[in-house]
Amino acid sequence: MPLACKVYELKGATLDRIIEALEEGSPGVAARRTGTGAVGSVELAEGLKVPFEIYNFRGKPFLVVFAGRRRAAKAARILSRLANVEVLEISLRPERVLEAFAGSVIKLVVFDMVRVPGLRRVVLSGAAVSDSELYKEFAATSEIRYVLFQTSDGLVLGVSDSCTIVALSKISAEDISSTVKEYLLPLISPLA
Repeated sequence: MPLACKVYELKGATLDRIIEALEEGSPGVAARRTGTGAVGSVELAEGLKVPFEIYNFRGKPFLVVFAGRRRAAKAARILSRLANVEVLEISLRPERVLEAFAGSVIKLVVFDMVRVPGLRRVVLSGAAVSDSELYKEFAATSEIRYVLFQTSDGLVLGVSDSCTIVALSKISAEDISSTVKEYLLPLISPLA
């Protein structure tokens, strides 16, 4: 089963204050400090426990929720309320992701705002999408919303422009968290 996570920026409190607020607890939320932040889980209304991690990057607190987009948004709203912080969507340019993972093979790409009458979105998929003329044409004139690629070491990742990451390879939550910290967080920018 694919492992997904979504990354948010937290605004309105320091990392220590956020962790203190979550450690004080609330039914359905468990959090504990780590050397660099905190890990925990939040229980959603349907009884599902969703793991999360909070840590600083470039002096700002970030939240990584290990779930798909909808469940991550629910968990983030609960954590926001408990820690009295604002949860901000972040933007990630898929073009920069591809630069960070140079040598990766693009398997699928979703282009938005294409300049073809009657079309708004185009999906290209195949063994090596980036080698096609269509890819080059759309990349020059459209916005990339999602890219699925295989890294040189065999990891298959899907990354959206709203910083939702899906690992289609067998990977642990710790490994995907490390990938987010090492490769993806340096590429983000807050949405206006």
